[in-house]
Amino acid sequence: MSLLDRLLLFLFSVIGLVVGVVLALVGANVISVTWLSTELLTVPYNMVAIVVGVVAALLSLRFLFYRLSRMQTAEYVALTGDHGQIRISYDTLRQLANRRGSQLKGAESFDSRIRQGQEGILILVRMQVLPDVDIAQLSRDAQTAVKEYVERATGVVVERVLVHVTELAGGARSGKAWSGV
Repeated sequence: MSLLDRLLLFLFSVIGLVVGVVLALVGANVISVTWLSTELLTVPYNMVAIVVGVVAALLSLRFLFYRLSRMQTAEYVALTGDHGQIRISYDTLRQLANRRGSQLKGAESFDSRIRQGQEGILILVRMQVLPDVDIAQLSRDAQTAVKEYVERATGVVVERVLVHVTELAGGARSGKAWSGV
């Protein structure tokens, strides 16, 4: 939950507390209903009542739809095991893809994102490559290696691996690419 959402939730709680105390005082006959209604209908208080009511309604809608939108996006892949459901988070799948991709010769920087596809997951890869490397072949190797590694390690179907080569890496590091000697 973001800082703004926490602040809005605090404001909503204060409004709820004030409304709850006023309702309790009206119910206990400490505050007269007729006095409260006449006070709320006078010019400065009716504007305050309208503003507080609108803000409370908007905050209620915000948190109602915030919760519903959070429930729709699953951040995991669910598999059926022998003794129940197995959930593998997208972060775990991402770490596995990054681990295998960073082991490829010629890949300097490797980062991935996981998305839900039609028949499995999509792995979106961004990588920097070293100079003097066959980029097309390295991209195909990355697709194959990441797909096979994630499927073997997790049992999750990888629908596609999309590779985006962002740029050439600044300098050649020893051991990662052929030196040409």
